[in-house]
Amino acid sequence: MPSARPVPVPAPASSGPSDPPMHATSHYSHPPRLPAGRSGITLLEVLVACGVLVIGLASLASVMPAAGYRLAQATVEDRSGVAAGNAYAEVMTRNLASPDLFSDKTKACYLGIGLDFTNTMFQGSTPASNALASATTSLLQRIDSSRGFFLEDDLVYIPPVTADTPSNSFLNAGAGPREYRQGICWGALLAPAVFPAAAGGEAVLGIATFSKPGGTNKLITLTGSSQLFTYSSSAGMGMQDEQDRKQFLPGCSYVLALPIPGGPSPGPRWLKITSSWTTPGPGTPENASQRSSFVVLDLTPLGSVASKFISGNTLIVIAFENLIRVDQYLVSLD
Repeated sequence: MPSARPVPVPAPASSGPSDPPMHATSHYSHPPRLPAGRSGITLLEVLVACGVLVIGLASLASVMPAAGYRLAQATVEDRSGVAAGNAYAEVMTRNLASPDLFSDKTKACYLGIGLDFTNTMFQGSTPASNALASATTSLLQRIDSSRGFFLEDDLVYIPPVTADTPSNSFLNAGAGPREYRQGICWGALLAPAVFPAAAGGEAVLGIATFSKPGGTNKLITLTGSSQLFTYSSSAGMGMQDEQDRKQFLPGCSYVLALPIPGGPSPGPRWLKITSSWTTPGPGTPENASQRSSFVVLDLTPLGSVASKFISGNTLIVIAFENLIRVDQYLVSLD
């Protein structure tokens, strides 16, 4: 009996030209083997990383002093603004803008910190003594002169006795219920628009704030024209003049301009120092004794009475040490 022939099975329809035939065998290749990872870093990489770290730390260290100085300066400026606001409130609430505060009603009145009337600039007939006078003793009845002109926001602490934290001392040598550090302080200048000072008259109240008490002041003669002035105390004093300029005439500070003596004149005016610098002395090497100091003043507050302050290109001012800012207000003497 003949054997049965196998019946061929039709192949399934192809879904596309890319489909491999059913009988084809697929072979997959494995990805190439990656090299084994390193177990550490080289000495050269360590040295490079240390160099980068040293450069970064050195840059940070160079910035820290300047940042600390700017932070301290910003703190002083902020506290001086608070002191100026408190000073204006003290003057108005305690009725210090009053004609009975004037010891000489033909001169401007200064009270508080900043001016020492025992200074030689007030002895005899000088531009300072002709324009300024201290407040009367009645001031002591309205404000405590030992504490009232200071910003009392910085307490003085005493070492701990039994506890591990310091405590505030409530005694201040009998001058007050609590002891404060005498730092930011202020003084006020009352300059009537018309002399003599009288009730109902207008006056300019200038409040000056200082970084600390005990600063000195100096009577300085400036010579120049327009807004540019030179400061020279005497020939061959260039180094000393530069030191005085840095101490008493720094940029962004103020000076108190004094009117020319003789005849009716306005009261002293605060002028801002917009710029201040020193040029080298002549010759090579430099002749330091002949350095020249220059000051640029904003003369706007003088207005139409500038001729009563500047005579022959000469302006006499009182310069202050530790002066931070000056705020001026128009008030009525009451």
